Amino acid sequence: MKEPNRRRGILVLHKALDILETIRESRSGLGLAELARALDLPKPTAYRIVATMERRGYLARDRAGHYQMTRRFFDLQQEESDVQALLRASRPVMERLVESCRETVNLGIIDAGEVVVISTIESPQSVRMTSKVGNRRHLHATALGKVLLSGLTANEVRRLVRIQGLTRLTPHTIVSQQALMAELDAVRRQGYALDNEENELDGRCLGAPVSGPGGRIVAALSISAPVFRLDRARARSLAGDLIEASGAISRTLTERVLVGSAAIPGGDDVTEETRSTRRRRLRSPIMIAPMDQ
Repeated sequence: MKEPNRRRGILVLHKALDILETIRESRSGLGLAELARALDLPKPTAYRIVATMERRGYLARDRAGHYQMTRRFFDLQQEESDVQALLRASRPVMERLVESCRETVNLGIIDAGEVVVISTIESPQSVRMTSKVGNRRHLHATALGKVLLSGLTANEVRRLVRIQGLTRLTPHTIVSQQALMAELDAVRRQGYALDNEENELDGRCLGAPVSGPGGRIVAALSISAPVFRLDRARARSLAGDLIEASGAISRTLTERVLVGSAAIPGGDDVTEETRSTRRRRLRSPIMIAPMDQ
């Protein structure tokens, strides 16, 4: 029998992990009696554990009745998280956008009532808007934030305003709920948001939505630049490029879960239930953490 590693915690989980480790160490798999004997487990106990893992697809029996681990474990390790998929889908698009507009490009999501930057590529120009992964900004005062808010219901927006407030950062910051709601209506109509020196003076920013399956906004993509280089006329001209770029990311995210087995780790072994779960997960804004009332 294996030497137990301090049997604190959930005993049945220890037993299940012992079974998996024992099977892994065997080259040709092990039968039920062999497993029970190797681990000094009652045969009915060993059977209940392996039968459960077999039903879940983590163990399979060969013709000799030997239990072996399946590729399901590999799939668990290899499957991308939603944020990883978003980063992978967005990076080449962001690189092309920076190359064409020569301004700083950011990707952001909602986290705990704020915008958090999860990817950024700075402008190659000496005078530029700077950013870092992990930077947090107010939702109501940034183009990224307005885009993300535009994907929420009115009740969700009001709840965030009640919790986070509408802090004035510059003379141009929106500080009333009524004005914010009107701004979000405009964002939905035109397909992009504008931060007109609302987060910081001398900086202007455009933001556009990134959507998952079902059309729910899961992230936002932005172009930021000094106001002397990004006047309103140039902002309007760049809006089309930005919307096209955010749309390209959205299509990649949608294809990730909709094109079928070829695009999903696990291939034919992945059930329709699993695909549906992934579709539901990507329909919701990524990483919205619960907040106190």
